[in-house]
Amino acid sequence: MKNLNRFYLSFFLFTLLFSFPAFGQSISGNMNSGNIAALGYGNVDIYQGKEKIASVLTDHLGNFNVKLDTGYYRVEFKYEGHEKLVKNIHVTGDEKNDFTLATKDGYIAPRYDIPKTESLDESYSYSKEERIMFSDALIETKKRKPEIVREKAVDLKTPLITSFDSPKKSDFKNATQEFRQGALTAGEINDFSKWEMWNDLAANELQGYQKKWDLFFSERYTVQVKNEAGYPIVDALVQLLDESKSVRYEARTDNTGKAELWGKMGLSDVWNSKASAIVQHKEKTHTIRRLTTFQNGVNSLTITEDCGSSDIVDIAFVVDATGSMGDEINYLKAELNHVIFKSKNDHSELTFNFGNVFYRDHGDDYLTRRHDFTDVLSSSVEFINQQGAHGGGNYEEAVEVGLGEALDSLKWSKEARARILFLILDAPPHNTAERLQKLKDIARKAASKGIRIVPLAASGIRKDTEYLMRSLALGTNGTYAFLTNHSGIGNTHIEPSTDEYEVELLKDLMVRIIDTYSFVADCDEKTIIEESQEPEISDSLITLEWNVWPNPTQGDLNIKISEDISELLITDITGKIMNRFTDLKKNRELKTNIAQYARGIYLVTFTHEEKMYVKKIVLQ
Repeated sequence: MKNLNRFYLSFFLFTLLFSFPAFGQSISGNMNSGNIAALGYGNVDIYQGKEKIASVLTDHLGNFNVKLDTGYYRVEFKYEGHEKLVKNIHVTGDEKNDFTLATKDGYIAPRYDIPKTESLDESYSYSKEERIMFSDALIETKKRKPEIVREKAVDLKTPLITSFDSPKKSDFKNATQEFRQGALTAGEINDFSKWEMWNDLAANELQGYQKKWDLFFSERYTVQVKNEAGYPIVDALVQLLDESKSVRYEARTDNTGKAELWGKMGLSDVWNSKASAIVQHKEKTHTIRRLTTFQNGVNSLTITEDCGSSDIVDIAFVVDATGSMGDEINYLKAELNHVIFKSKNDHSELTFNFGNVFYRDHGDDYLTRRHDFTDVLSSSVEFINQQGAHGGGNYEEAVEVGLGEALDSLKWSKEARARILFLILDAPPHNTAERLQKLKDIARKAASKGIRIVPLAASGIRKDTEYLMRSLALGTNGTYAFLTNHSGIGNTHIEPSTDEYEVELLKDLMVRIIDTYSFVADCDEKTIIEESQEPEISDSLITLEWNVWPNPTQGDLNIKISEDISELLITDITGKIMNRFTDLKKNRELKTNIAQYARGIYLVTFTHEEKMYVKKIVLQ
């Protein structure tokens, strides 16, 4: 089965999804604290009356620009350690000014452009001098923007070929020590989008790790909830009931209206297929009396509710800060700063809250350090930049403690369109019966709160930890990400168990994941179908013609392809498979219907002659 997981997401999906109106006016300027420092990553919130209509961040030099209609606005400037500044501004053209915030007594404004480097000497790959030179060589290399590269990973032996040249030790000349965003490279495996492959891997290559962790999510049930107009219902609680009507698993619907439920999460679990579900939304309860497993279809429920979802997005970074992370943590901190800035400014209509937990191991100078959710994002950035890598000393670390702290102590929003927990680590938890049970409890709790766990595996991860992280992602409706060797930074990164994956810059990957999980189409929004995306360039001489109609559709869908196709998928925007067809014959019309799914954007995808094809379809 070819990997159709993310190529469409990486290249063009959000270009198609988002369009912004043109404005003739703007508010722009610089946020600063007088002669002391520019205030980078500060909040600029814009109100009309009591309604917040836009919210952006200043860049690392304190600059910002917001496009607006003509009118009167209240603008609030907020920054960690400074008094809030409020200005009433009449916008008639391009209004530009400097905005100075008073510094609170005793506060020293930090710098964010170059993260601290106190853990440099803990690198396990290069000497200190080599890493200093290596950093500068990377900066020069990244001036040449790399293309996204699809990597084969069959049998974990296929050579890696990249379209940009990673710096080598021989390239190090007159370098200076800087750790900037845009250096790390990464890939992603969304096992929901390659479900059959995951089951094959779990039953064969990765089977031994099921026993090690006593963790294997199976008996999958997918429930999609929509309103009478067909729009997805976001953040509804869905409970899976067994034959005795006991709650076995619960999750919240995501931005596409779907909840993933699991009848079994351990090898010894007992499950009867006579399952039902209860859906709770806005103090109303709905029942699905008989559920079908995922292999037999998606369970759809239509309820009477207004269209719309919360504008809140909670994002937590849970980071292993032990010594073995020293080869990459400074680069990671720079990436996180960029992710915060980019995610917020790409979606000024949303309220982003960022929180952080850094953890080490039992016996270190600290076990966890926490910074609670805040929309004053300069506070979150400052906390991240103060952290370094020390301690540890053995392979296993207190992973479950860091996760537990994030789930129980961070103040997650009661209502949100997305809650995402990035778990950044290079080692597994200690393997004891008590900790294994805690991992299961963590997966259950995260799913019930609607928190997607997105592991990001750094150098040092082994196959047992890869299996564990992919399992936690599945159990919480998340996805699995990993650093790759293409940047040349840090120790060797293992190849994941899959057929192929794409390499992209880590900062772009993380922003894309946030975009994917937070996109919700506006009610009554008319989506314009753009020209079909050209397939990937190939040496094949075969010209394939294909068509999908009607588009937009109210359910009926016709697909015709001029060549034999072994497999064709219909997926949602997050990459989840909605329907799968095999052995399609050339020029034979395939008829199907997707009316049972929520309104939104779906993708028809397949591969042929080493080329990947995709078309966007809109269900209205």
